[in-house]
Amino acid sequence: MPLLFALLCLPWPLLAQGPEIDWGSWGLSSALVVGLVLALGWLLRKTRFGNGLGGHRQLRVVATLALGSRERLLVVQVGEEQWLLGVTAQQVSSLGKLERPLSLPSSHDATKTHDKS
Repeated sequence: MPLLFALLCLPWPLLAQGPEIDWGSWGLSSALVVGLVLALGWLLRKTRFGNGLGGHRQLRVVATLALGSRERLLVVQVGEEQWLLGVTAQQVSSLGKLERPLSLPSSHDATKTHDKS
């Protein structure tokens, strides 16, 4: 009981003191971590490595054509078949199966043929 009374008599700042924080170092470290996360996300998107992580190998976009700000035509390879799809902001419509499949671009050319969205 006397110890509790002695602690209550101490000035509050003495009880609340903790380690000194260098806010400049903290801010720089936080900015470095956020910058690293953003840079890795950008790199993952640019290399299209992210498509291989969860993507299905038998489903692939062969070609795209932007018709408007939110409307596109896509040719999608599904196994051995290619399908023409119409894509809008609200829906995806199958427009038909291609009788003569388009040639598949090489992996280097694929990044140039796809729209950047």
